[in-house]
Amino acid sequence: MNEVIGGYTLRRLLGSGGMGEVHLASTPTGGLAAVKVIHPALARDPAFRRRFEREVAAARRVARFCTAPVLDAGIDGDVAYLVTEYVKGPDLARAVHDQGPLSGGNLEALAVGIATALSAIHGAGVIHRDLKPSNVLLSPLGPRVIDFGIAQLVEHDGLASQAILGTPAFMAPEQVRGEPLTPAADVFAWGGVIAFAGTGRLPFGGGAPGEVLYRITQEGPRLDGLDEGIRQVVERTLAKDPRLRPTAQQLLADLVGGTRLAAATEVVERTWTGGTATPGPRPAPPDVRLAPSGVPVASVPSKTSPAPQDRPPAMSVARKRRRWPWIAGAAAFVLAIAAAAVPALWQEPWPYEAGFGEWAVGESQGGTARQSGTGYELTVKPGWRLWKSAPRQEPEGGVIVSAKAALEKGSGEYGVWCHGSASTGDRYEFGVSSSGQVTIVKRRTGTRGRTLYGPASTQSAAVNRIVAECGESGGRVTLRMWLNERLVAEASDADAPYGPNESGVHAASAATADLRVRFDSFALRPAGQ
Repeated sequence: MNEVIGGYTLRRLLGSGGMGEVHLASTPTGGLAAVKVIHPALARDPAFRRRFEREVAAARRVARFCTAPVLDAGIDGDVAYLVTEYVKGPDLARAVHDQGPLSGGNLEALAVGIATALSAIHGAGVIHRDLKPSNVLLSPLGPRVIDFGIAQLVEHDGLASQAILGTPAFMAPEQVRGEPLTPAADVFAWGGVIAFAGTGRLPFGGGAPGEVLYRITQEGPRLDGLDEGIRQVVERTLAKDPRLRPTAQQLLADLVGGTRLAAATEVVERTWTGGTATPGPRPAPPDVRLAPSGVPVASVPSKTSPAPQDRPPAMSVARKRRRWPWIAGAAAFVLAIAAAAVPALWQEPWPYEAGFGEWAVGESQGGTARQSGTGYELTVKPGWRLWKSAPRQEPEGGVIVSAKAALEKGSGEYGVWCHGSASTGDRYEFGVSSSGQVTIVKRRTGTRGRTLYGPASTQSAAVNRIVAECGESGGRVTLRMWLNERLVAEASDADAPYGPNESGVHAASAATADLRVRFDSFALRPAGQ
């Protein structure tokens, strides 16, 4: 009789590794999934259980395109398990062994697919740490990067980054030396994986692990046999100094001729799945704690990066041979990207209506964001403000943002925001308080914020429908707010007004107790539609 773990029936072993075994399994609804079963000795360790929870939270934040998304996870007795989508197809290591190296458009398509996956992984605040050919599956719809078994959140596990984890042949020099890692380590591994895929050889040779690690830190890679166009890109990613490597987004731009990432990710989903593309979740903006004076005391941490390096001309992505059926979909994606100057290829239908499945979740200093049934719940600690971004950019020319929300606990305010930026904290907030007052405030993280309207009393309800408009007109932004279908506030801003960018929901608690707000719906549409 087949073993059942967490409601999943294990059918056959797919592989094993340092953390446990991966099985093909039947889901409770009769479908197929891949179930990673953690070694019991690890699963019983409280420290590992905490790390396992972080792994699951990190994996859930990664956008689904070009990866195997997490479907479920849990602990069943002494067994910890992680369930991901089952990807049918060989891994890259096996495919190169059986059929030989890739070349031309096939290799370029693979390079773009893996770079897109890294962009999504890094965009969720995760470092993979063990990118290698056996962690790239060649599905009929294109390459999928899998196995976040040793991935860690970038911002929340800095000490763990000093451990030497990963596969020696594809480690970055700083990883070999046990230094704190950045996403640049994954970019180095990308270069090694593409070099292997295009030549059939390890870029720093084989042999004893110590010998390989020495060559990684002291010698240059062997790249003869790679097509010249992609060789230039691979050489840049294999720079010894991580500051000289491109980011995953810069790498993707090199490969597809400067196409912006948002368009690239939209096209990848439409091209590979035939469905409507929805970009994955962005990293959640920082929480803001309110000092007694009302001035926020937490701000967006500054980030520094080296000056951009000169990049070689964008590669031609003409398709050549098709003896690699697993990445035919990826090749089609590359051609679609090359034609991305035609806006219709990536324009998404409006309105956008959230199911909240792709929104950021998790606990932070200021409180907790979580999915609650079909809704989205923010629990805010006393004196803090949480604001969360929708995984969809605003349209040009003005936007209407709407949400249905209910105050379930505590006192404070809640509502929607528009024309915002998770990186700077810019946004226009439209709020309704627990005492029935409405406001429109222009905010930036680290500042008090400027009230453009209110506070003004109005009639609220147990469940409120909040609608906000950010309209563009003659160098100014027109702001209007409706509460339960009644226009309750109007303002305008001509002082360095914010432009179309991101929208979302927010909540801020009073100074004495937690506040909990549940959002049952969220929608975006162009103004005037």
